Amino acid sequence: MLAVHCPRCGRPAPVSLASPDLMECAACHHRGPPPAEAAQGLRAAAHIVFQADVRRRQLSDALRRTLVTASRRHARLLVVFALASVPITGFAALVLLGIWISNDSDGRLVTGGMVVAAWLGTVGAGAAVLALVRRRQRRMEEACAARPPAAPGEPAACHVCGAPLDGGGDGGGDGVIARCGFCAADNLVAPAVLERVRARQVVIFRSFEDAVGAELAAFGRATSGAAAAVVATALVVPVAVFVLAVLAVVIAESRRLPVDAAVRYAVVSTPAGQCVGKVASRADGGVAVRFGGFRRAELPEEQALAPGAPIDAVSPGALVGRAVTAKEGTGVVEEVFSSPLTGNSAEVRRADGTSFSSSIAGLCLEGAPAR
Repeated sequence: MLAVHCPRCGRPAPVSLASPDLMECAACHHRGPPPAEAAQGLRAAAHIVFQADVRRRQLSDALRRTLVTASRRHARLLVVFALASVPITGFAALVLLGIWISNDSDGRLVTGGMVVAAWLGTVGAGAAVLALVRRRQRRMEEACAARPPAAPGEPAACHVCGAPLDGGGDGGGDGVIARCGFCAADNLVAPAVLERVRARQVVIFRSFEDAVGAELAAFGRATSGAAAAVVATALVVPVAVFVLAVLAVVIAESRRLPVDAAVRYAVVSTPAGQCVGKVASRADGGVAVRFGGFRRAELPEEQALAPGAPIDAVSPGALVGRAVTAKEGTGVVEEVFSSPLTGNSAEVRRADGTSFSSSIAGLCLEGAPAR
């Protein structure tokens, strides 16, 4: 479409190459011939358009199919992404639910952070792929779109010559692509696309297929590999986050911070013997000893103390030199410290010279202090 200044109000008004001697101004409703110089330029422009091979204003079969199926392909990608996101979303939900209902706070921040990072990484990367595909689709559609109707009930206009598009399916494509009856150019007339580009006017006096082909080819490349990219993202990102999380845990566990003195510990009789747990208040006003999430299988999550029962308190430092049994095995406590993952912890050396770290809550005492 070309815009010609209205001789009455001076505002630009579209003029069709199919009717170069008639213009209609939407601003002042002037209807009549454009200025002589403008009419001459319009006829010259029409000559340029019709000098070119008509096939250069039309979409090839492959490009037409790409346009017609663009929305369906995007919808399929959404389905693939949704299905690929189900495992990590379900896993994250279960872990976070377990953290929320657990009474133990050891490692809660680190574990929750790793799970959230894995979920955000997967969903964020997948959403970025989908957004890129959608952006390419919209650019492709707008490059081929007809000129939207000037008023409700009027036909759309050819984006090349401006002639009205009476039908909607001369060019094939289930009514999505219309072929201009004047210049034989192909136009995308999908209502959603026309609404999006209502204020846009495009003038094309060169190869239509060359102008649009690059966008179509780019869109085809993006959509053909997008499903694989979404699936790969859903699989690779959690693995990458897991590897990074393991590295973070290794680095965090290598740090030896001072013991958190605010945590109180007590020794109580349990099915596994005399074991150490954290003293905590219960919702009913009572007191319980909690053994944490890193406890042995024989230990309960917590053990309530009888009302008024004395508390056999123990400090973490008093455990150094004591023989203990933990989930990882039996040995002698060599050092106590605070860990970012397990909270207050103990370094325990086995009889064979190897050692392991264990949360203080959940250690079970084995006899008298070692000498």
